[in-house]
Amino acid sequence: MYYFLISDHGGGGRAVRLFPKIEKILKERGIQYTYWKSSSNHRAVEIVQEVCNSGDKDARFIVMGGDGTVNAVLNGIPDFSALKLGLIPTGSGNDFARGIGVTRNYKKALEKILASKGDHKIDLGQVAKADGSRHIFGISCGFGMDAIIGRKADTASYKKFLNKLRLGKLIYVVASLDTLAHLKCTDVKLRIDGSETRYLKRVFYLAFMNCRTEGGGVPMAPNATNDDKKLSVGMGIGVKRWQGFFYFPLILLGLQNKFKAFSEITCDSIELTSEEPQTCHYDGEALGENSNLKVEILPQKLTVLV
Repeated sequence: MYYFLISDHGGGGRAVRLFPKIEKILKERGIQYTYWKSSSNHRAVEIVQEVCNSGDKDARFIVMGGDGTVNAVLNGIPDFSALKLGLIPTGSGNDFARGIGVTRNYKKALEKILASKGDHKIDLGQVAKADGSRHIFGISCGFGMDAIIGRKADTASYKKFLNKLRLGKLIYVVASLDTLAHLKCTDVKLRIDGSETRYLKRVFYLAFMNCRTEGGGVPMAPNATNDDKKLSVGMGIGVKRWQGFFYFPLILLGLQNKFKAFSEITCDSIELTSEEPQTCHYDGEALGENSNLKVEILPQKLTVLV
């Protein structure tokens, strides 16, 4: 059975406009389905929990929305063996879709879902705060620059306007330039896989990546893949504010690791302690100001319809 969750608050309402076209294809092929429209992440959690508890042994849960809706669903799933997840991306960033190889073309995305054997598994990430709260992420968790950019992009007054013009990627570019103009760095201690410790001076950002890109296609960890059972960590260290403007286009092109200030490692888990709290996020969702985090990979956790 196919269960469609239609987000009516992302990508300028694109999911709601597309669903009648998708429904027509489903009816023509005699495919069984049901659907819900959701106007909040809280409602999305309720719906996915309902599907997981339905007893359907082949529940195929299709999200029509953006990265925020996908993240809400991931954090609402009580049992990851209870469903298989498909995605028809309709948001402005769509990095989760990019990570699993799904196009914005709704017909191609639907065809991939309907043709899928439902046997492809990917990793997920998990971040724990000092207060013990835990959050799942499918794309990334960020500390510093990328988290601030995500917060600015999500709350920007120009977001709706640019989405209507189908210029969603520009949201992140504008937010990035604004962030670089005011960014402050901090010193950080990292404990990697429970043993190795690294001390980093003037951390520009730490991007804990499950997928290669975040922020609408920015490759913060160019070598990351979401099925290698490893967490990829992109690091920017010792960068002065004015240098950030020089490096920014190189980050957009995924060329940052060619420079001494940037590096990328893989691990199973990593614990972070910083001198000063920094803005953090998971899949673009606000995680607040933090100076202590533990981030780890959850290998082969989610089955996706690709």
